[in-house]
Amino acid sequence: MYNKESEVLKMNCVIYGDEKLLMEQKLNALKKKYDIYEENMNMMTYWCQETPMAAIIEDALTPPFLSEYKMIVVRNPLFLTTQKQKDVSEDDIKMLLEYLSRENPTTIFIIYHDQRNFDERKKVVKALRKSTQFIDVEKMDYHQLYKATSVAIKKRGCEIEEDALELFLSRMPNDLLEISQEVNKLCLYSHHITREVIDKMVVKQVEENVFELTKAILNKELAKSVQIYKDLVMNNEEPIKLIVLIANSMRLLYQVKLLDRKGYNDREIGQILALNPYRLKYIRQDGKDYEIKELLTKIEELSQLDVDIKTGKIDRYRGLELFLMRLGGNHEWNH
Repeated sequence: MYNKESEVLKMNCVIYGDEKLLMEQKLNALKKKYDIYEENMNMMTYWCQETPMAAIIEDALTPPFLSEYKMIVVRNPLFLTTQKQKDVSEDDIKMLLEYLSRENPTTIFIIYHDQRNFDERKKVVKALRKSTQFIDVEKMDYHQLYKATSVAIKKRGCEIEEDALELFLSRMPNDLLEISQEVNKLCLYSHHITREVIDKMVVKQVEENVFELTKAILNKELAKSVQIYKDLVMNNEEPIKLIVLIANSMRLLYQVKLLDRKGYNDREIGQILALNPYRLKYIRQDGKDYEIKELLTKIEELSQLDVDIKTGKIDRYRGLELFLMRLGGNHEWNH
């Protein structure tokens, strides 16, 4: 992750990555460094689809008004990616590269892209790599997220219990902006954040509910399975999607158990399966009672059910309901 604030920046740079909050922080740091403020009319933001390249370059070449520097931010540069942007021609690209090949000492020119899909085969991308500074803003790893979230909560005059923080991060995507927004809500609700607060305030992801359903299936808890299933259907979750997610959950339990038997540690398992440590912790705890053979049998049953539904042999709702009913022998389904 780029964090060398003391590094001398070129006047022309590309800020890109998939951590939007850190990217905005980087952009704001550059504004502060060069005394750039929208109200001083020394900053302009352009969207590639809306403004011709000629107009952007003309503005970049124009000296700043009543300030030492001006900043041009060019957003959503699809012409640098695998996507097509019809509004940018070869002449436009030539004009851009000619401008960037010689730095304007009064204009900070920034190409800003909140994705990582640059097409490195394109000549324009190769040329930019040579003429501008690329600032790659990577996502934090889970240990950095843990620390950053804890610090953010303390800065708001609040505290969070360790198990509550783990549960919180297990429910959140690896996205600092979303985490920051949720932290604001939590701290407004309570200055002492517990697991109960997380359960009440942070919505479970579909995957977490499906994992609870998976555990109930493996534990042969029919009533609990039926209730979770009904709740998911009430939230408009499709049975075919649920079958895939249940199978994925069982496959994950199987993979963790298999890697564990082969002697891999938690960090290695997390890297291999792209799991955050908090989710892996719960999977380990919940999976210790299940046998690999049982998991493989259930995965095979779900695979066959998926085929039967897609080939029209059974209704999608009825098929999953029958699968659950077999957990408890003869049972009448109450809709």
